[in-house]
Amino acid sequence: MRGAFYNLINFINTTNVNDVYANAARKILQNIYLIPECTITDVADLCFVSTATISRLCRKLNYESFADFKMDVTMNLNYFNRDTLRLQFDHQLPKREYLHKGKEVFKAHFDNILDNLQKTYDSVSYDDLDFIVDKIHEANNVCFAGNFFTQSVSMQLQIELSYLGKECSGMYPLEQQVVIIESLDENDVIIVSSIAGGFMIDHPDVMRVISKSPAYKIVISQLDDFVYSDKVDMILKVGTDHHSLIGKFSITYIFEVLEALYHLKYGTEAKGK
Repeated sequence: MRGAFYNLINFINTTNVNDVYANAARKILQNIYLIPECTITDVADLCFVSTATISRLCRKLNYESFADFKMDVTMNLNYFNRDTLRLQFDHQLPKREYLHKGKEVFKAHFDNILDNLQKTYDSVSYDDLDFIVDKIHEANNVCFAGNFFTQSVSMQLQIELSYLGKECSGMYPLEQQVVIIESLDENDVIIVSSIAGGFMIDHPDVMRVISKSPAYKIVISQLDDFVYSDKVDMILKVGTDHHSLIGKFSITYIFEVLEALYHLKYGTEAKGK
């Protein structure tokens, strides 16, 4: 779970390099570990700007207030080390004394990625993917829900669907996801994606809203049992039972296959209209 990090980096990467808010965001990112103990005045002094500028920056980052931003940063930092252990390797990062064995580490990581993808290929049926493509095609609206990484991965599929005339959305800020989800009806589809289930575990309030939606609900994750798992219509289980963040490769694979299948099955039809 790295929402605050993603928000800061995405803002920095898409804002003018000399923008006062971008400069403040850079300073905050460089000193992110200090934020949980800072007041808004402390952060303003750190960034050489006013408290009003920090308040406006927080809103630009999709937080209602500095307090909300600080809470998210604190939560992100608490999860950061735990996630780092699962980010690139299947169980945990190699110990420092083994770093001289770089080739073995490199090979082990590659093997774990292949294993994760193979397990996905073996467990996900073509019929399930074909079914999802049909549900997307039949839907009036398609809503993508998840944390920042999987929302970014789903963006390519959103582009394909939008190009072919399908109305879809994939807001990252959770508050905006909830607003969209609450507007859906039985003619719509929600696709929730979460690599190791962090979205479902950390945001049961959002999952509760999803569970109550009349839309058809699809979850793509390495988990097959999670809060409100009995309230969704379909679970596409990917990856291995280790629930490593290596599963990001399998999530990406599934979205790319869905994009290709949708284009092959309905792309020509949409263009012919």
